[in-house]
Amino acid sequence: MNYVITNLSLQKKDYCKLHACLTSAFEKLFQLLSVSSISVGISGFFATLSVYVLLGITPNFRICLAVFLMSFSLYSLNKLTDVKEDAINLPERLTFLRGRKNLIIAYSAVAYSMCMLLAFLDKPSSIAITLFPLIANALYGSRLLPGMRRLKDIPIMKNVVVAVSWAFTTTLLPASHMVDRTSIVALVFYFILVKGFVNTVLYDTRDVKGDRENGIRTLPVLMGSRNTVLILLAANSTLLPLLVLFNSSAKLITTMLVLNGFACILYFGKNISPIAMDIFVDGEWMLACFVCLLINRAWLLA
Repeated sequence: MNYVITNLSLQKKDYCKLHACLTSAFEKLFQLLSVSSISVGISGFFATLSVYVLLGITPNFRICLAVFLMSFSLYSLNKLTDVKEDAINLPERLTFLRGRKNLIIAYSAVAYSMCMLLAFLDKPSSIAITLFPLIANALYGSRLLPGMRRLKDIPIMKNVVVAVSWAFTTTLLPASHMVDRTSIVALVFYFILVKGFVNTVLYDTRDVKGDRENGIRTLPVLMGSRNTVLILLAANSTLLPLLVLFNSSAKLITTMLVLNGFACILYFGKNISPIAMDIFVDGEWMLACFVCLLINRAWLLA
């Protein structure tokens, strides 16, 4: 009897050790994906794939890869300019960046060049679309006229610039082959625009401490967490009519993303969990695509 109890106790300890090791490895993997901007690139890939579904056209995985490379490149470069805020909000990111500045600039330039090449091979005029986020990012940090404030100094403009850039590239690159149906393109553009705005503000709720200490006036800093949550809920609610307008797989993926938006706003408006945020905010596009694929497969087999 004592042997059995001892054996069960040892098995329980081994299980706890294994669980702790797997949990630690899981957390380190997601931290690496986050600090290296790979997770944002993956989000860009699946956001573009989702747009193909919403537009009702056959996905072009070369364009999805191009958006992956673009997102990865731009967010990697942005991390080099956000050092002061990250020192407070995400110190593990500074550990990754330390001593790697030239390497990050080099592989970001290569990634963006590959993005433009893939877009050119698909359609030469698409290069103009791939340049939009780069130009918008440059204008965001520049003083356009003497004495005029930079867009970076105007509250909420960061969220607007990111959301517009995200919607512009992920929507227009797939839609560039469509000669009509501009109404559906406009609806998808609006959907991606609102999702991009909500998600960037959610990340600002995580970075309130560092932003406040560095004088960065984000929506959560100016309005507080409660009012920010109300604004985001109102913005996400404007997507509800699209559930009626889309059909088939587009309706399914839209429903999942809208519901996930409400859940993330309510949860992350009060809780700071970087890994969970990367999974359910940045990773929502990938999760929605996989769930949609599984449901469609099950439907075909039924």
